[in-house]
Amino acid sequence: MKNSDRVPFWEKLVLGIGGFPSLFGYIGINTVARTVYIMILGVNPLLVGLALFAPRFLDGFLDLLMGKISDNFHSKWGRRKPFVVIGAVLMGIVFGLMWMTPESWSQTAKLACFIVMQFIFFTGYTMFSVPYNALTYEMTPDYNERNNVMAFNAFFHKVAEFLYEWMIPLAAVFSWVFFASQKVELNGIRMVTWIVGLVIMTGIGMIPGLLVRERFAEKTKHQGEVKLFQTCKEAFSSKPFMILFLIVILNVLSGVLAMNMDHIVMTYYMANGDITIGSIWKGLLSSGYAVVGIASIPVIAWLANLFGKRGSLYFVYGLMVFGGIMKWFIFTPGHHLYYIGKIAIDPVILIDPILCGPMWVAVKIMLASMMADICDDDELKYGKRREGMFGAAFSFLEKTAWSLSAVFSGLTLWLSGYHSELGGNQTPETFTIMRLFLAGAPAITAVFAILAIRFYPITAERAADTRRILEERRGAISAAG
Repeated sequence: MKNSDRVPFWEKLVLGIGGFPSLFGYIGINTVARTVYIMILGVNPLLVGLALFAPRFLDGFLDLLMGKISDNFHSKWGRRKPFVVIGAVLMGIVFGLMWMTPESWSQTAKLACFIVMQFIFFTGYTMFSVPYNALTYEMTPDYNERNNVMAFNAFFHKVAEFLYEWMIPLAAVFSWVFFASQKVELNGIRMVTWIVGLVIMTGIGMIPGLLVRERFAEKTKHQGEVKLFQTCKEAFSSKPFMILFLIVILNVLSGVLAMNMDHIVMTYYMANGDITIGSIWKGLLSSGYAVVGIASIPVIAWLANLFGKRGSLYFVYGLMVFGGIMKWFIFTPGHHLYYIGKIAIDPVILIDPILCGPMWVAVKIMLASMMADICDDDELKYGKRREGMFGAAFSFLEKTAWSLSAVFSGLTLWLSGYHSELGGNQTPETFTIMRLFLAGAPAITAVFAILAIRFYPITAERAADTRRILEERRGAISAAG
């Protein structure tokens, strides 16, 4: 690797820290809504799934529009950075406001307000995330240095993962300390969500937009207009792009089902309906995923340098198949519990992140790095830098899959026979269906992901040839500060 290809450590750091608000923005609403609407307010989980679907679906279209705007926008601050800052401010404020709906309102009014607030929130999130992702793709032209850039993003993403599921347990602490309640209260949740919104989403979210240097801001000032429908057509006709999309669909389907089902199974099947204990175990599980993910980052980078991006993905998806099967045995009651004060802890659940955690960090690093390679491939064919549009098209497809999966997740929970008023007294058939989805979804989707990776065509050699031709055309781009 040439020295000019290396991104300075400090810049990797301030760019990577954007993974923190990115994760909270992407998954925070679902985390809080699951507790507030399904567990506390007792709303039909199918209705909650539908309420989460519509804004996510529209958000995907907003991504495409934001990608077009970002690729064609020019200012003295760059193409991406102004939107990163504005989007961080908007999503942080709205995340705090979202949970201020009066409890006295009807179920219909609460759900309607929730949907509207999500539309506003995801407008801000789109303004932040699409230009931010484009910044990460543009940082370096080197095939392997892209893995290192994405590793910093993955690190902060995993730190956020360590923390996000503790929002509800922290809300339980606030409910006890400030409101003298022995259970999770909405007032406690509201305190936590304002902290997350203003400190993490807005405060930390602005940092990449204020401090990172854009690489292609000058060279793209005179390129032709990036058109929405033309770019989408060309992106969707790209074989490597569509293979990556197929892998993401499988990941989203697996992740949404597991994320919802493991919490429900731990709460009602393992903790006999105790929401506080179930939320603490969920926080412990998510922290385990974060710790394993962080520890896996150097291993994944080593595997990628040794066996290539595809080789590292083969390994982690193979591990995921085994981990999915093991979920059937891990998420069962009857394990020996350890007590911290009056809080019971089940350490067996920590086996799950050891088996399944490496896949998520590998995907975060490798798929983002592969997207940067695809953007080079696109410039070779069409002569334009369209990271914003390509990232937005990818995000549109991902969020569409995410939205459909959220509905499917709520539907499966409903079809399983789950009733919130039964607490831990759900029927044995209900628990069996829940556990089948929890174990089967990760294992089956990982098998199909392995098959899809076999057809991904961009190798290190092909990427090097593409870079050489591009630099002969328009000159080299230095990653050094």
